[in-house]
This record gives sequence, structure tokens and C-alpha cells, in this order.
Amino acid sequence: MPRPSPFSKETLIKLVRLILILMILISLWQIGSSLWGYRQGAQTYQSIREQAAAAVPAPEAGEESGENTQPALDFETLQSLYPDTVAWISCPDTPIDYPILQGADNSYYLRRLPDGTWNNSGSLFLDHRNPSDFSGTISSVYGHNMKDGSMFACLEDYTSQEWYDQHPVMTLELPEETRELQVLYGFTVSAQYWVEQGFDQEENLSALLDYAARNTTFTPAFSRQEDAPLTALITCTSHSDQERYIVLCQLI
Repeated sequence: MPRPSPFSKETLIKLVRLILILMILISLWQIGSSLWGYRQGAQTYQSIREQAAAAVPAPEAGEESGENTQPALDFETLQSLYPDTVAWISCPDTPIDYPILQGADNSYYLRRLPDGTWNNSGSLFLDHRNPSDFSGTISSVYGHNMKDGSMFACLEDYTSQEWYDQHPVMTLELPEETRELQVLYGFTVSAQYWVEQGFDQEENLSALLDYAARNTTFTPAFSRQEDAPLTALITCTSHSDQERYIVLCQLI
């Protein structure tokens, strides 16, 4: 004869109910924690914007449009509060309006806000191997593709020609000057292939430009200026953390 179950049917039903309740509570906690993280990140960055705001200086007499100008942000205050700040990037009519940090490695700001607080939004950060003034042949800036649309989430919108036509230029503010980032290419690449090909290295610049031109998701409004430094804005794609969508810009 089969051994009788040590649990009655009623006990098993109660146990299943208890497990389901625990699963629901865990899910609610995870959702609440995620929402709190988004809120915390948004509030922190809004506070930083207010701290960094400064009067935009009037253009000098005879200054031509597109010429490098003085930064419109108070970098002295910004760097006194967040010493690793090296730049500020913005793109009109998009969520991109953030400081760029540079740590001792590429891990610290991956999940930390500029003040060091742990947060899944992290910070936008410049590759620790790149010159902090973006003077290198190619500079790499990393940022998360957040589900609430913050950080670098809207980079993937460059898969649309219409989006590109509306946002062909971003602004990069440095402590001593303000520069334009002219968007040249946008493309998807696997994270492994990007590393294997060394696309973020100066010696592989020609291979990068060739790949970018062949795989771009839009027709650019600008031609490549040979002496202009490049900046790669890098984020995960929305459907895979093993793929990257990269917006390649030239610094003017």
C-alpha cells in the first residue's frame, strides 16, 4: 500500500496560498524598490541641475554662430560638490541633460549617482582611459537604457530617421568651453564584438567608421571632419543587455 501523505489536502492548499502570498509580496517589494530608485535618481539629477545652473553669458561682439563659447554651467560649484564631473551633455527636447563623471575605473559609476549613492540609474561616465577634456581621437561615454526613459534610453530613438532629423546635434559643456556633438552614425553591435574589434581604440578608428557607415540606422546631415575628435555614446539595447546601441558623434 502507498504511504499516506503527511499533509492533508487542506494543509497543502494553505501552503500553496502562503507561497503565492509571499511571491506577491516579493513582487510588490521589487516594484516599489524600482519605483523608489527611479524617483530618487530623478530628484538627485534635478537637484544637480539646479546647483549647476548659471546665467548664460552674452556672446562676445563679432562672435560667430557655432564658435566655441564659455560654458553656461557653474562648473566650479559642480566640481566642488561632485569632484569627478568632467562635462555636461544635453540634447534639446529629450531627457538627456546630465553631468558626465569619470571614475578611477568603469565600474564605480555604473550603479552610483554623482554623489556616490547606490542607485540602478547610475551616472553617465567617461571611460577612465580617455582624456577628461575629450581631446582624444575617440572618447566613450556610457549610460544605462532605463525603462523610465531616463539616462541614455532615448539613444535608441536614433533608429528612426525622423528622430535623427529632429535631434542631429547635442551640446557638450566642458569646464572651459561649450562644444557641439554632431551626430554622425547610430548602430547596433554586440558587446562582445565591440570589445573584440577594439572599436574604442585609436588604432581601429578606420574599422569603426567603416562598420558605423555600413550599419547606421539613419542618413546623417553632416560629413566627417577628419581632424574632429569622436565621441561614442554607448547604451544597452532595450531587448538585450548583450547588445549595444551606439551613437557616434564628432566634437566641433
